[in-house]
Amino acid sequence: MKKYITSLAMITALLTAGFNSYGQDKKQEFSISVGGPFSFVKSTGGEYVPGNGVSAGLRYSYYLNEGLSIGVGVEYQTYNTDIKFGSISGRYNAVDAENESFQFRYKAANLREEQKLAYINVPIGIQFETPGTTKLYLAGGFKIGFASSGSFQTKMGNLTTSGYYPQYNVELFSPAFAGFASTNDLKTSKQDLKTDVSYSATVETGLKQVIGSTNSIYIGLYLDYGLNNIYDKNEAKNLVQYNPDLPVELKYNSVFDSGASHNMRLVSYGLKIRFAMR
Repeated sequence: MKKYITSLAMITALLTAGFNSYGQDKKQEFSISVGGPFSFVKSTGGEYVPGNGVSAGLRYSYYLNEGLSIGVGVEYQTYNTDIKFGSISGRYNAVDAENESFQFRYKAANLREEQKLAYINVPIGIQFETPGTTKLYLAGGFKIGFASSGSFQTKMGNLTTSGYYPQYNVELFSPAFAGFASTNDLKTSKQDLKTDVSYSATVETGLKQVIGSTNSIYIGLYLDYGLNNIYDKNEAKNLVQYNPDLPVELKYNSVFDSGASHNMRLVSYGLKIRFAMR
């Protein structure tokens, strides 16, 4: 994390230096932007429902000539996604509070897990624009993203848990204090979701309107598409975790922990507006 903070500090210093000198050197441009509204996590397994997110950022560009520039920036981006399963179940060996071995079984109906992520992205790219006061522009490049925060929360229409004891050839669906019950409209508490660094390809195109001698407004469409899996965990966990110390309080893990969903990539697209000073 220390190296990430150092990198962001260097980028901020570069942007500040560009801002302080933009009036002296017309080859430099400083801009602020907002974008959205579609920003979510794309994955495999289950049905993912794209959600909304927003971005806000700073950008410093250096013009190689009047139509071509290179740029670097920093931006804050949020992502929101739901993963849905009509039915999902599992079973595994466990030991109860009385130290007896059994097979814990669970079945969830109408499961819906919401993930909320926030990233600090560092975009690096190149931009081409046509001459004139009203310009067409096309920009492309890549982004490196560092996770700022992440959480998930699960809702289930019904969760049925039971314990199968092979030594007695019996499956228990009660009592609830032993962790065996049928529960409707279950909602878990929010839990942390720690994701990895993201690498994304990015493209943006639209209109640039020059205002006066130094200012411009960009209005365009953009797409950021994740190139790597940001949640690559080696140890699979159970979606519903039996707790022998306190069976009445089961533990819940993400569908990405359990392997029910995988290949987690960040996607964002929509409208971006930039105000630039040169």
